[in-house]
Amino acid sequence: MQTSNRASSRRRESIMKKYLQHSASAIATFVLVAMVASIAAGCGGEKTGAELEPAIGAAKPGTDTPPATDTIPYTIEFVPKQFDGPPLPALQGYHAFVNRSDGRWLVVGGRGQGLHTFMQAPATNFIDSLSNHFLWVIDPASGKYWNFDVRNLPDNLSAPLSSTTAQACYDPATDVVYLVGGYGWLADGSNMKTFNTIISFPLGKMVDAVAQPSPDSAAIRGLMKFSQDDRFAVTGGELFQLGGSFYLVFGQIFNGQYRAFGGSDTGFYQQYTSQVRRFTLNPGTLKILSYGATPDSAFHRRDGNIIASIDPATGTERIAAFGGVFQPGIIGGYQQPVYINAQGFAKVDTTVAQRFSAYECPVIPVYDSVGGAIYHTFFGGISHYYYHQTDSQKVVFHLATGQGRNDGLPFISDISVFRQGSDGKYAEYFLPTATPGDSLVGASIPFIPDINNYASGIAYPNGVIKLSALPAGKRTRVGFIYGGILAYNPLPVVPNTGTKAVNHIYEVYITPKPMGVVTAALAKESTWSGENLHRK
Repeated sequence: MQTSNRASSRRRESIMKKYLQHSASAIATFVLVAMVASIAAGCGGEKTGAELEPAIGAAKPGTDTPPATDTIPYTIEFVPKQFDGPPLPALQGYHAFVNRSDGRWLVVGGRGQGLHTFMQAPATNFIDSLSNHFLWVIDPASGKYWNFDVRNLPDNLSAPLSSTTAQACYDPATDVVYLVGGYGWLADGSNMKTFNTIISFPLGKMVDAVAQPSPDSAAIRGLMKFSQDDRFAVTGGELFQLGGSFYLVFGQIFNGQYRAFGGSDTGFYQQYTSQVRRFTLNPGTLKILSYGATPDSAFHRRDGNIIASIDPATGTERIAAFGGVFQPGIIGGYQQPVYINAQGFAKVDTTVAQRFSAYECPVIPVYDSVGGAIYHTFFGGISHYYYHQTDSQKVVFHLATGQGRNDGLPFISDISVFRQGSDGKYAEYFLPTATPGDSLVGASIPFIPDINNYASGIAYPNGVIKLSALPAGKRTRVGFIYGGILAYNPLPVVPNTGTKAVNHIYEVYITPKPMGVVTAALAKESTWSGENLHRK
């Protein structure tokens, strides 16, 4: 490991020196010297492939705060939250459920690794030891937590419960969580697969069982129901209940270890579902009672923002899918949203092209019934368009682009807002200021609602915030953002480095008063080059 780290440091130093020889920018020179000094000093954090990255210097904002060009009818704030005591787990790719009786979260699955790496065999791109093998109960008020190691359960439960990017939903009427599929390691560690499983359990009872001084494995096992069906073998999609049916939206099946960009030695099988799957279940056995699938070439997507929403034209609940990757044959995300109504009709809206948020990130939905519009606020993540970058982030972005390593999907610190009116017209904005500390955060995590949203009636059962129900002039906490991927730079200084999973918590506040925002037309399009050329 030490020899490898020294070799990596020498490679980075060589790259930096070459760039310095051709740089005419005094700011760029200062930043890159700081980077080289950091490398020489052995800085860079944890020594795993996806996380090794030189410290960045000169983190002051390099992008001027743009003037507001319009307003939205609410002010939204993201406030870092600190706790005393032991640190929370650093996770991404998980699911979180809010216990309706006390507000504690149950966190299932995911991993403690940053962005997976893109190396060929025999490298391991998803690190087994960084899989999340625990059920976590977290109290967002105090930061106190409890956990249970799922490896104390039978293999057919422990493996899917340790998977990443599974699909899940919660039924508040029955207090039952449903967890479907997910990609992860087999219990014996021999290979990876997309599990064809469905697991259910009562949320409140599971929270109580895990939050014990010594959780009882038999009691926890007794709370779970389990079934298998190849139609559940999906990862990177999402699961919902709507209009009396379940919907398994988009995603893929991926069996074998991940290998970058194909090749003769991949040894994996990959197939996008390209479907919206609708089914009903026997609640006792979890067997499928009725089933149908709607295919469409525009559904060839995974890992996007698939959330519960409101149709502004009717005021009724729906499923909304934004972004997702990849368009067939290119490294490109989707820009046309897909909406699914309670009757199961799925429609691709080709009248708009969304600029921000190709990958999963926290999305805060706010419905303005008076103004007749639904607003979706996207927090950071990975995007084809961007605006805010610090001086050092900008230097590395241009360095990677100049080396032909810009795939068009950088990490961003922008917070964007996507508006759809009851008349069907759209507008897209970004906030004048970036994420706290201009951090490149938010990728691969959900928004976690506050329990008080339901108790006070300021949210619909599906979690969408009712703007008209918020107390006038009052700042109301509506939820949390927890964990995710932190990138040190928009694009890596050295391939396969520069990200890690974090345990940050941000409180999200909304005040029903107008906020100035900037038209997304001022955002910058990331570069596509070479074989990843963006097809316009």
